Amino acid sequence: MNRRAVSKEETRRLILNATRKLLAKKGGEDCTLKDIAIEAGTSPASIVVHFKSRTSLLEEALYIDIENTLSKLRDSLPENVSLRERLMHMPNGFFSFYSKKRHLYKSLLRSTIFEPQNETPYMTKQSEKYVQYLLSIIDEEKRKGIVREDIDSRIAAASLFSLYLGMLVTLFRTPELSVKMLTQIYASMVDQYLRGILITER
Repeated sequence: MNRRAVSKEETRRLILNATRKLLAKKGGEDCTLKDIAIEAGTSPASIVVHFKSRTSLLEEALYIDIENTLSKLRDSLPENVSLRERLMHMPNGFFSFYSKKRHLYKSLLRSTIFEPQNETPYMTKQSEKYVQYLLSIIDEEKRKGIVREDIDSRIAAASLFSLYLGMLVTLFRTPELSVKMLTQIYASMVDQYLRGILITER
């Protein structure tokens, strides 16, 4: 990587770090590109050069953090655990991750997750990756004879993802709710859902 490329990458990093810092402090509504530029030691014009829009900037800040967490959680999944434990591992990790900086991630999610897919391609990609991850688990459990053969794996995965998103909303809307309490509620929902797709109780 040449000096110009290094400088460009460093500027992007400074902008992203400044974005996270200000969102955690001020929230999305009160954080302007001018504020971010001042914090990053650059100009608003420079931000536009690196990110096509404010949504694009916020999306990338969120995407990087989610990708890093996703990778760590996948690597830390224990082997030979039950279907329930496999389905709980990723959400539990993300609930803890988001809870540590609720104000920051509430701002980032609110500014990206409800935007059109063509404006947030990274979020679309990550959502699909998560659904595919769940789908692979369900297909594997089908082969073991644990999940009913007539279950549509794609619909089952999308349903579980929807449960997770619902609990994520609850996390941000209910600040007094601890991660432990949230996890217990989510576990009850997953247990009830699994009763409908398993061949036998496991």
